[in-house]
Amino acid sequence: MKKWKLFLIACLFPLILCSCSYSSSRGWSFSNSDSFEEEKERRRAVDRRTDRILKVGRIKDPARARREAKIEVFEEEVLRSVRP
Repeated sequence: MKKWKLFLIACLFPLILCSCSYSSSRGWSFSNSDSFEEEKERRRAVDRRTDRILKVGRIKDPARARREAKIEVFEEEVLRSVRP
């Protein structure tokens, strides 16, 4: 019986450890696939917006264009959450 408990703990510990993540702002938390998908979609939106800014020629510097795109995507998300 003791070996069984030890085996069970040895199997469950890696699963629990893999499902946790550490964030400097929030500390330890369980992974949330929804937030991961939202972050992935946000990165795609920033990439698309950056490409559009560079293509139009509004800003020539790629780093500055990316910063501007992040700001625009953030503003869009905030306005979308305020307006139904």
